[in-house]
Amino acid sequence: MRTPIRVCLLLALASGATAFGADLAMRVTEKNYLDAQGFSVFLYDSTYHPVFVDQKNTAMEMILHGHRIATNGDVRLMPTPEQWDLVATLKGRQVEKANNRLTAQLAFPSFDLNYRLEVEAEPGGVKVSIHLDKPLPEKLVGRAGFNLEFLPSIYMGKAYLVDGAKAGIFPRTPEDPMIKVLPLADEPKKAYYLEDWDKAKGYTQPLPFAVGKTITLGVDDELSRVSVKSDTAELMLFDGRSRAQNGWFVLRSLIPAGKTAGAIVWHIRPSVNPNWTRPPMIAHSQVGYVPGFAKVAVIELDPKYDGPKTARVLRLMEDGSYKPAFEGPVTPSTPWLRYVYSKFDFTPVKEPGLYVIEYADQRTPAFPISKDAYANVWQPSLDHHIAAQMDHVSVREGYRVWHGASHLDDARLAPVVGEQFDGWNQAGATDGKYKGGDHIPGMNVGGWYDAGDFDLEEPAQLSVIQNLALAYREFDLRYDELTVNEAAREVEMHRPDGIPDAVQQVKHGAVYILAQFHNLGHAIRGTHEPDLRQYTHLGDGATKTDGRIYDPNLGPDEVKGDFSGKPDDRWIFSTNNPFFQWYAIAALAAAADTLKGWDDATAKDCLETAIKAWNDEKAHPTPLPASWHFGGDPEAAPEGGVLAASQGTESGAPSAPNRPGNAGSATPAATNTPPPAPPAGFGRGRFSVGLDWGAALELTLATKGAEPYKSRLKELLPQIITPEQMEFRGWTAVRALPYLSATEKNQLREAVKTYMAGLDRELAATPFGVPPSLRTWGGSGQVVEMAIRMYFLHKAYPDLVSPEYTLRAVNYILGTHPVNSTSWVAGVGTVSKTKTYSNNRADNAYIPGAVVPGYIIIKPDFPESLDDFGFLWFEHEAVVAGSASWVVAGNAADALTKQAVQ
Repeated sequence: MRTPIRVCLLLALASGATAFGADLAMRVTEKNYLDAQGFSVFLYDSTYHPVFVDQKNTAMEMILHGHRIATNGDVRLMPTPEQWDLVATLKGRQVEKANNRLTAQLAFPSFDLNYRLEVEAEPGGVKVSIHLDKPLPEKLVGRAGFNLEFLPSIYMGKAYLVDGAKAGIFPRTPEDPMIKVLPLADEPKKAYYLEDWDKAKGYTQPLPFAVGKTITLGVDDELSRVSVKSDTAELMLFDGRSRAQNGWFVLRSLIPAGKTAGAIVWHIRPSVNPNWTRPPMIAHSQVGYVPGFAKVAVIELDPKYDGPKTARVLRLMEDGSYKPAFEGPVTPSTPWLRYVYSKFDFTPVKEPGLYVIEYADQRTPAFPISKDAYANVWQPSLDHHIAAQMDHVSVREGYRVWHGASHLDDARLAPVVGEQFDGWNQAGATDGKYKGGDHIPGMNVGGWYDAGDFDLEEPAQLSVIQNLALAYREFDLRYDELTVNEAAREVEMHRPDGIPDAVQQVKHGAVYILAQFHNLGHAIRGTHEPDLRQYTHLGDGATKTDGRIYDPNLGPDEVKGDFSGKPDDRWIFSTNNPFFQWYAIAALAAAADTLKGWDDATAKDCLETAIKAWNDEKAHPTPLPASWHFGGDPEAAPEGGVLAASQGTESGAPSAPNRPGNAGSATPAATNTPPPAPPAGFGRGRFSVGLDWGAALELTLATKGAEPYKSRLKELLPQIITPEQMEFRGWTAVRALPYLSATEKNQLREAVKTYMAGLDRELAATPFGVPPSLRTWGGSGQVVEMAIRMYFLHKAYPDLVSPEYTLRAVNYILGTHPVNSTSWVAGVGTVSKTKTYSNNRADNAYIPGAVVPGYIIIKPDFPESLDDFGFLWFEHEAVVAGSASWVVAGNAADALTKQAVQ
């Protein structure tokens, strides 16, 4: 029988003399990871997230030719574990530089399983070993194994070889048979919602699509080729996407029974070109530049790359030819993380036209220099992303329906007291006249899906209202491309209806907040899914529930008019706190000021509700939750501001909340379960001072300086404009300048002077001159906030604050940032993010105008922002509040540049 040509080719590739470098010598670096030119291995430089657990960025990780190809290398109890499945407890970590070895001590305490994970250098790569303290418990035989997960976007469609002979192609779509793998009898008890989710999914796991002693991945790609050989159990290759679209390819070996030392031994050999250096990356704005303003590209370089000392700008001519327009020096390189950076200033190029930047052998895509370069950067965020996130209405675009009218059965008071998934918590079993499980009428109006999921996060709703109200009032934002019919629950794109889109969106958010005050008398935590099956839903939000109000007197499949026996209605988490309450008052006041003249009845309702809530809050302050401990890390709290215990680690097992229907009983105590934390920003005292500042400001503006709001604003001013507060809320005081005295105006000006004196020093911490991304979530939001803040400070004090701060921040979002030069606003710019963690991510798609978080640092020093993969929420998830902020920032950049042109 003749051997197929492709198999022959793959065999030749795998056996070539230069395929795997025996000369590759890994060394432990000063940052305590194993490294050689072109290949790095990390081991537990970070740990599993306390809320989201498995984020695909911990345990053993491998970086090959500038790409993180593998993560989560450790013992797992399932072939393709999901986000909340059990992970080991990290007990310690050691680095042996003399032996070029990394070691982690780990355990599954509930199974009395303790082991050591070692990664050590050996010629050509690394040796990975698992050493048990004692033989594997019988119950874990056939269950416990060493897993290493490989990034699908790198390997899909590429070849693999098993034992040097059996060839295959990594599938683009999971196709493997599924089997049922039931939980172990004495497996640690999970929170009820995890148990219910596993049961609903049928306890399924895929079978492997390749098995052997040696597996070579990416045989046909010299930049991603890596071979793994097992000295112990067979290697099995699984497709984790069979269980969830965000799954990775999993290479796994089961731990044999009876073995301790060397229970698992793998030899990993990457195909590394010894002369490889990462190509230069020219970071620039993908929408171009305005003639009279600074134009600076940042060039990201491999430290070993010896590049030219100059760069060029070429003009793209009508016939497709390139004409030299400018050549200039690049600055000496400066190190940051694992790369070095130079800058190329081409500000002298001012003639309108199309241009590219050329450095070494790299040439950027074309970008314009134009007086209206920023004119269209924000519209997709307003008329696409924010529109597509609208809840309780259908959203149509031409032939396409983004989604139907969703969640018309909203909502029931959460019938469970205690901690839920994603950090949600219900403090009490009753709220006013409602008890847990009761339907609260009138809550099926307004609001926006928060992000890639469908819950209505209260801070996000309030932020969108305030930012769009700000954009409308500051820029006279009359842009109109939507038809919004709230009564018919219909929205249509590209169909103007005579009402500014920003105004209609402000109303859409306001009616949701008004419903809270009219029904419950206060702001709430938000509206959330009742179970993980709904929480992980992708696609049309209207298909998540049946749209009928739950009636417990009906059978599970019984329907009676607008009622059904299916308990799929979302839950209202009514837990309140002073932050939500004061923030809601501010949002309603801003909405009232925006809606005047467009919808006077709703504007009146917003203002009256805000004033009543102000008076009530002053008379009877909402207590600060006892569990809020100031002085902690404010950035540690996830979106929504609640820090939950780990739901998947044995070292931080969550409390087991009561099942629905038992809301009246106390939540069982649990060990190692931290209480909910305050919203992000409270921890350092930034917002613990003057919680009512925003409300006082917005009510002062909405009432044209009425009392007591103006007096309270003046009373708070000294506390708000301190150096610590200026960056976060103090800058907003410039919006109140018409109501300040001459003395107060001078105090504010001096505060801005002090702030600016230290700002450049802080921004110089990175080569990009913007706040760095140092947390578990990409930091684009902080940069957008900088753009807004500096616009208003420049407008008030043009002699103190340059417009270039705002433009630098906007250009950063649009491509002048680390890792790549992709615009982080989906669909905006020549090259932009087109795979985002949105609710259509299962289609490897995006929603135009979505603003992604951007790069994070894979600890200790690897900046990452994947372009070809949209399933890492910390890099790719677009939150609706981010889009609303971008509407303000984009308009700010456009206004600044047009003012200069005029």
